[in-house]
Amino acid sequence: MNQVKLNNLIKEQKIVIPLYVVRMLREFNLTSEELILLLYLFDKDKCVFDPNKICEDLNIDLMDMMSLISGLTDKKVLSVNTVKDEKGIIKEIFDLSNLFDKITIKVIDELNTKEENNENIHTLIEREFNRNLSPMEHEIIDEWEESNSKEMIKEAVKEASINGVNNLRYIDKILFDWSKQGIKNPKDIKHNLSEEESAQIYDCDWLNDDDEEI
Repeated sequence: MNQVKLNNLIKEQKIVIPLYVVRMLREFNLTSEELILLLYLFDKDKCVFDPNKICEDLNIDLMDMMSLISGLTDKKVLSVNTVKDEKGIIKEIFDLSNLFDKITIKVIDELNTKEENNENIHTLIEREFNRNLSPMEHEIIDEWEESNSKEMIKEAVKEASINGVNNLRYIDKILFDWSKQGIKNPKDIKHNLSEEESAQIYDCDWLNDDDEEI
């Protein structure tokens, strides 16, 4: 989903945002009072700035309300813009576009991260090898997943890619050697392998193997 489309869905309120904004309160660095005002204004985007009505609706005094608006504008989640209506009368209106933009970017980032985390190992290897895997290769990967974490398999695939070797036997050798060394997570790799070891090509003529073979 592209950013413009998602942004429009948010503005049209086809996506429920208030609960999401509450969850993002800390990340957006909002106080609880600022959040209340923001949620109040959420249904009134582009509305005319009417301080008396806001104070009445939220039961706060004018100075507190102006302080909250100032805080939200400083945090770039709210704007108060000056416009002319059709009669040429100058008015101030609230604009939540900055908030919509921040939410849109955050949602897209989370979706992209989720897609990356959920990527199938088989799909990842096919993409790295730039070819479809054979049935036997799929079985080998299934066996890896029974005894290795997804993160460790990804690291082994990355190691093979860095060394220019698109071969499951090479990746299998990497995983086997890491297991022998007691390496169980990606953080252990940097602590347990020297730069020379991490860059070495394992002792086999992998580059001359047929890519389609195991």
